[in-house]
Order: sequence, then C-alpha cells, then structure tokens
Amino acid sequence: MVRKIIDEHRALDRLFATTLEMLGGGGGSKRQIEDAFEELRKAMESHLGAEETLYFPTIWDLLPEFKDRLRAFIRAHHRFRGHVQEIAGLMESDEMEEATYVLEGLRLEFGRHERGEEDALRSLDQEILDGETK
Repeated sequence: MVRKIIDEHRALDRLFATTLEMLGGGGGSKRQIEDAFEELRKAMESHLGAEETLYFPTIWDLLPEFKDRLRAFIRAHHRFRGHVQEIAGLMESDEMEEATYVLEGLRLEFGRHERGEEDALRSLDQEILDGETK
C-alpha cells in the first residue's frame, strides 16, 4: 500500500509541475492550461478519495491508535480541495497570475503533506511488520 501511495504522490508532483509551467507562462493556450489543471484536479481527487475511503479505513482498523493522525491528513485533504476550487475560480475569471500564486502554495503545502504521510505510512508499515514477527 505504501508503494502505491508514494507512486501516486510522484505522479501528482509531475502534474503539478506541468500545470505550473503552463500556467506560469511556459506556453500553451488557455484551453491547454485548463486541460492540464483539470487533469491535476481529477488525479488529485481520485488520490485523496482513495486514501479516505480505501487506505485510511484499512489502517484505522488495523491500528486504531493512529486515528488522530489519519484525521489530520483528512482535514488537510479538505483544505486542498478548497484551494483547488479557488484556483478553478481564478482561472475562470482569467486571473492567471493569482491562480499561479495559489497553485504554487498548494504545491508546497501538498508536498509537505505527502512527506508527512509517507513517513507516517512507513512507520505504520514497520509497526505492522514488527507485530507480525512477535
């Protein structure tokens, strides 16, 4: 499970980079920029949804002592969705500079979140493995 989540994070990192490059003036028509953002939005929603409905409930069942950490991750997901809505609104209003600024902030916040999640999941994996060897 951890490897799959990390792979999804790296794919999202690439989509962030592509979208930011296009949005920040790196080329592409308005339609191409919107398509790149929509691809990022859909991938992000798919990933967050899978974590919330598939991965985290499994972890919660196995190790209920981690519920507070998992809840914190889910609260962060809600913030990310709010940022995505804000960016979509800015793009719709042709406020591309401000959309770029908010997307850059989201990318940084999401990157910190990814690292925290990955560290926590590795720790959880280790606890599960340690429990199996006892």
